[in-house]
Amino acid sequence: MSEERRAGAKACWCGLLALLVLLSGCHAVGPIARPKKAQPGITDGLIDVGGLSLHVHCLGQGSPIVILEAGLGNDGSVWKGVQREVARSTRACVYDRAGTGYSDPAPTPHPNRQMARELYQLVTHAGLTGPYVLVGHSMGGVNVRLFEAEHPELVVGVVLVDATVDPLRSRSVLPEDELKKFKEMLPAVGEGVDLESFASGAAEARAAKGLGSKPLVVLTRSVEDEQPWASPEQRAELLRIWQEQQVELPKLSSNAVQVVVRNSHHYIQLDAPRLVVASIAEVVNAVRSGARLNEAALTSLNR
Repeated sequence: MSEERRAGAKACWCGLLALLVLLSGCHAVGPIARPKKAQPGITDGLIDVGGLSLHVHCLGQGSPIVILEAGLGNDGSVWKGVQREVARSTRACVYDRAGTGYSDPAPTPHPNRQMARELYQLVTHAGLTGPYVLVGHSMGGVNVRLFEAEHPELVVGVVLVDATVDPLRSRSVLPEDELKKFKEMLPAVGEGVDLESFASGAAEARAAKGLGSKPLVVLTRSVEDEQPWASPEQRAELLRIWQEQQVELPKLSSNAVQVVVRNSHHYIQLDAPRLVVASIAEVVNAVRSGARLNEAALTSLNR
């Protein structure tokens, strides 16, 4: 396991969304100094989103702007390697949601739709004028779908990286005591989320309209992380349920590609960063050219 993957694996049940993966920490560790309040046209700093200050960090120049949305319990640093590569061809921004990284503590409750609205306030107040390609990992996939549903005119493409569809679908496989632990630890993540609000946010995302013909890449894991309580049969069932849900995501757009990523766990951006970068680049290029996604260009990297 690489050092980057070890860092990512401290992200608080990386499979929280599917109730699958229990991890040991809550978010990546960054420098001690707190960033200063940012000015419009921000590169790095804090942005007031109406009573909360959220930290954003941008690299590169160009349009559309790529916004990278992390999973539950992660801050923007989980995208560090991907952001650096994407920024070679366009502007790429990461941010810390409330309760993570350098940002202010999260309010309670803190539903997914509120998170999506805070992201809108962030890009607006930071002077990050769209259009945007939104990239969402895990629970971040719920947030970017809700953002797109409220601001479809601003979003021109989407990449979903092992994104949550329904966090309740796998609960039948989870032992009762593990489900109880999961429910109890969710508030400790610090994002103001509980299982009920998370499930409600995911349901709102599923009920939203599709993306029309906007380019969409769906990346899906092929390996289930080991759990102390899970037998090989239970792991296989968890993966089957997850992948069954993932099949629904490409149906959101008439210009979509799904890749089941070989030898990848939930953190595809750490296990297969080249493929994640290529997927984002493919969506950006499709937006700029008006062309359809080139599926072969992505599947060729998945060997």
